[in-house]
Amino acid sequence: MVPIEKNILVVDEQGNEYEATWPKRARGLVKNGRARFLSENKICLACPPDRDLEDNGMTDIRMNNAEPSENTAAAALAETIDLAYIFNQIKAIQDQTAYLNSAIEGLTLMSDGDSGECGAPGNIQGQAKAQALGDVVRCRETTNQQLLNFYVTVYNDMTS
Repeated sequence: MVPIEKNILVVDEQGNEYEATWPKRARGLVKNGRARFLSENKICLACPPDRDLEDNGMTDIRMNNAEPSENTAAAALAETIDLAYIFNQIKAIQDQTAYLNSAIEGLTLMSDGDSGECGAPGNIQGQAKAQALGDVVRCRETTNQQLLNFYVTVYNDMTS
């Protein structure tokens, strides 16, 4: 398979040439009204970029260091969400067992069924009920283990 090449030349209205682009990208620019085709393999930008729009370097921006005027949504979020709020939410998840009790009660109220006639596969409903109860307990224990791991990580971060 031949790779697609950047074979569409890009120029602006002043004649400045930019890096070539892919055919699909060029069609998208023209479709959105940001460029027009000058020929089969050349487009003219309607509004050329005044600077390099590519972000080649990664930056380390943290919410604590952000100025409220720069990012008011992030600042408001940082003010409303603190460590106590996070721990209260996790505690709510940990204490949320009503749906588990309801599922277990529903499973226990189901009949175990009949073993059937001679040669029948046996008590299939009872096996399915036991499997469902096991799955409920296993999922809840997985959640509890993840919560414990999180608490240990937070404790280690706070003590170091």
